[in-house]
Amino acid sequence: MFMLMTYDVEAKRTDKFKKLLRRYLNHDQYSVFTGDITDAQAIKLRRELGKLMIPGDRVTQISAANRQNVEVNHLSKSDSGKGELKQTPVDDHRRDFSVL
Repeated sequence: MFMLMTYDVEAKRTDKFKKLLRRYLNHDQYSVFTGDITDAQAIKLRRELGKLMIPGDRVTQISAANRQNVEVNHLSKSDSGKGELKQTPVDDHRRDFSVL
């Protein structure tokens, strides 16, 4: 399955979450991780997160059967800060490789 996971925790605890999530997923942005993961790995990841999390921590998991069925868009504002958000489709997650 394809999984996107984010966290929102106290700054002093982010390294622990980052270290754990990097073992299973790719680090895309500060607290955003994506990648292909098996059902067994996902269960193990959630079990380890359960040991790490404390009340007030927020972790979001979005998953799909495969990466082809996920639609991703980057939202941005114009330089003037006015008008509607610009929506840019992204398809990097659909490839099995990246070009350096």
